[in-house]
Amino acid sequence: MHATPEQFAASVEFGGFTYRGLADEVSTILRKERRKTPMACSHTTISNLANGNAKRIHPRRAAAIERALKLPPGQLFRVEVFDVSPKQSTPAA
Repeated sequence: MHATPEQFAASVEFGGFTYRGLADEVSTILRKERRKTPMACSHTTISNLANGNAKRIHPRRAAAIERALKLPPGQLFRVEVFDVSPKQSTPAA
């Protein structure tokens, strides 16, 4: 998450949402997407972001949260790409 947990919680409050209300709105936005993999958002996810217990979130959820709060893309979240290569196993001698 690009924003601090305090900034995220303030954005939720400023947007006029409770954690459960924002989760419901985000789930509605995600259901409207025509994707093969359905997705939703729980109030626990929102709470964990606001309390600092979660630092990462699925990009689709992040985008839907920013849309629900009427914020420009990238205001709260940034996309980080990780290049993870498979670990090379060496035969035991």
